[in-house]
This record gives sequence, structure tokens and C-alpha cells, in this order.
Amino acid sequence: MPGKAYFDTFVFMDLLAGGEYAEKAKKYLQEKGVVSSILLTEIGFHVSRRKRSRADEILFYIQSLPNIEVVPVTTEVAMLAGKLRAKYRKKIKKQLTYFDSIHLATAINQKCTRFITGDRGFEEIKEIPVEVY
Repeated sequence: MPGKAYFDTFVFMDLLAGGEYAEKAKKYLQEKGVVSSILLTEIGFHVSRRKRSRADEILFYIQSLPNIEVVPVTTEVAMLAGKLRAKYRKKIKKQLTYFDSIHLATAINQKCTRFITGDRGFEEIKEIPVEVY
């Protein structure tokens, strides 16, 4: 697919968990894409809870993927995230967390062509095409 994709934390969590969605996640992660630096917060937390000794290794691996750019949370992204969270508050089934909102804002700010996730709650978002696997 042309353009760059945005990979939600869900994609990495599915890859790490193994099972039926891991292969789909692995396929997506071979594409050119973008993630927000807050992904490292989420992954670091989830991995540390289970396999503390592997957290640094996994975070290093994510940052070293040549086809995935890790972008910082800028002022513009932070402001857009707040607006998105307010816009969708109580208007869609999913309650967007601050992290969810930052992921979406980063994808929009980086002009990604689609938002890849395993979370069906994002399907109602209108600002960017959402691809739920």
C-alpha cells in the first residue's frame, strides 16, 4: 500500500502475545510506518509487568526497526489530541484515552494514509482511514 501507515500499540502487543493475530501484526510491521514515542511508554509498562528482564530488549528492537519512524509528541500533536478526545467523548462506543488520542493525532499530523489497529473501537473515527485486522 502506498504512503505510510500508523501502527497502534495494539499491533505490537499482538505480535508479542503470539497467537492468531501475531502473524497479521507481523505482516503489517513490515510496511513503512510511524509510531508515537508514547508507544514506548505503553509497551514498556505492559512488558515490564510480565517479563521485566525483556523490556529493554523489546523497546530497543522497536526503535531499531528501519521501516518504522518513532516520532515525539509535539505541541501540535498534543493540542490536536485534546481536541480529538473532546470531539469523540461520549459520541462513540470507545472511550478514547489520552494515549489513544495522541496516537490518532500523531497519525494525522504525520499524514499517514491509514491507522492500523486490532481495536474495533477505532472504527468510528473519521479523520483518518482506520484498518482493523
